[in-house]
Amino acid sequence: MNDEPVLGHRDDVTAVRGEERAVAALTWALDAGTGPEPYRFRADGPWGTREARGHDLVAALDAVRRELENDGWLLAVNAARPDVSQSGMLRGSGSSRAYLLREGMPGRLDAMVNLFDDAPPSAVTTVDAQREAHERWVRSLRLRGPSKGPQAGRPKGPQGE
Repeated sequence: MNDEPVLGHRDDVTAVRGEERAVAALTWALDAGTGPEPYRFRADGPWGTREARGHDLVAALDAVRRELENDGWLLAVNAARPDVSQSGMLRGSGSSRAYLLREGMPGRLDAMVNLFDDAPPSAVTTVDAQREAHERWVRSLRLRGPSKGPQAGRPKGPQGE
C-alpha cells in the first residue's frame, strides 16, 4: 500500500457470496499527510483488489464493502455485523475497536470487539442493513428513556448521529 504506515493486515479473512467461501487479505493504513481522506483500506480476493480512502477507517472500509457487495461478496469480520458500531470518538481516533450493541442498552466498554476479527458468515450483512440496524438501536435507546443509576447523564457507547 504505497509508503503509508500499515495499521493492520490479515491474509486469512473469510469472504462470503451465498454459499461460496473464499479467502481474502485485508490491509488498512494511515497517511496523515494526504488531506481529508488519510485512511486507506484494501481487500484482495477472488474479485481482484479493491481499495478506497476515507476520512476515517470505517469510511474507507465501508467504501470497499459497498464495492464488494455489488459483486455479491461480504467480509466475515465484526465490522460487517449489524450489531457492531463505533462511536464518533472511536472513529475519529482511527481505532479498530467497536461496540457490540444490544437494543435498548447503551454501548459498554466491556462489550467491545475488534473490527477485523472473524465473525460468523451468517452474522454479517450489507453496509445499508448495518446502518438500518444502528438506527433501530438508537431509536431503542430513546424509547428506553433516560438512564438511571450512577452513570446517568454520562455518554455511553456510540453516538452514531
